[in-house]
Amino acid sequence: MDIEVNLLVVKHAEAIFQASTPVVHIRGIGGKRWKRNVASGARIGPWLQAEYTILNEAVWRERSACLYLVAGSDGVIRYVGISRNGLKHRWRTSPAYDAETMERLSANQLFHSQCWKHIERESTQKSGQTYEVRCINGASLLAVIQRLGPPLSAFAVLKGDGEGIVAGVERWLCNNQSPMLVSWNVAMTGN
Repeated sequence: MDIEVNLLVVKHAEAIFQASTPVVHIRGIGGKRWKRNVASGARIGPWLQAEYTILNEAVWRERSACLYLVAGSDGVIRYVGISRNGLKHRWRTSPAYDAETMERLSANQLFHSQCWKHIERESTQKSGQTYEVRCINGASLLAVIQRLGPPLSAFAVLKGDGEGIVAGVERWLCNNQSPMLVSWNVAMTGN
């Protein structure tokens, strides 16, 4: 990808991030490892616990299609994703069990299937790294992409289809990733 396109993609991603609502702040990873107590082997853990705050409970619980972006405290947007049913369905809190004893922990734990291993790895490499998850629904994203202009404004033809708008913008951002953008989106980019 040439430098001009790369700069445009990062500029557009940053504009969308700034227009999005801050919903989850992750300020630390550590403590005892935990697991989910489920029958299937998928996504059970063990994982490190997060110190986090839900910044906007209403947006976290809202049941609508949304685009969400994860940025580190260094300002780099690491992940772009969508949820058809709202942010809480992708950034879940689950009943947690001590990974060794399988005794129930006192608090549910935050988890995201694609981001968690990256958050754990970065947190061990960069002391003090924090993360913010922001969210924007289709109607609000439509207004942003119309203001940004081409090529994202082409998705405005999907007006009234919030899920289509968020899916199209996610795909465009992921297809145009760079070291300064969405490096954790391995499912979308094939890395």
